[in-house]
Amino acid sequence: MTKRDFFKIIIKLFALYFLLLVVFNFIPSNLRYAIIEFEPIVIKSVIISTLVMGLLFIFLLRKSDTVINVLKLDKGFDTDQIELGNFNGFQIVKLALIFIGGFLFLDYIPQFLRYSFLAFKKEVSINGPGILEGYGYRDQMDYFQWTVSGMNLILAYLILTNYPKIANWMTREN
Repeated sequence: MTKRDFFKIIIKLFALYFLLLVVFNFIPSNLRYAIIEFEPIVIKSVIISTLVMGLLFIFLLRKSDTVINVLKLDKGFDTDQIELGNFNGFQIVKLALIFIGGFLFLDYIPQFLRYSFLAFKKEVSINGPGILEGYGYRDQMDYFQWTVSGMNLILAYLILTNYPKIANWMTREN
């Protein structure tokens, strides 16, 4: 495998991770904000920022050679080939899926646990100030973000348990 091919794979996998973050984090958060602050400028900014991120995803996916040339990623190596041992494209995609699932899990487990704790605190507290409010736990319960973090944990679980099938689907040839 050449250096250029290796960096193309890395850039395309980063674009896939970026797409997952945009679809499951950025869009729901900003959609919620646009619904709460229902003003034309807010809606326009959400639409424009979503379009910019979509264009960035398409650019990273289709123009990975341009990114490699601009950043000069293939310069400074002793040889043109990268020896990965027994790694082929299928195994690299499997490894990347494990990383993506792991990053999703690590990104959203603290948020999910925090909202679970807040829901528990809300259920056990009596009307009025709770026992834990003196310890800095004055956060309000946000069911939407709790749901989003739970869905991302489910997605991470599905990626981590089905990564060979997903890699096979991603690397199949027409």
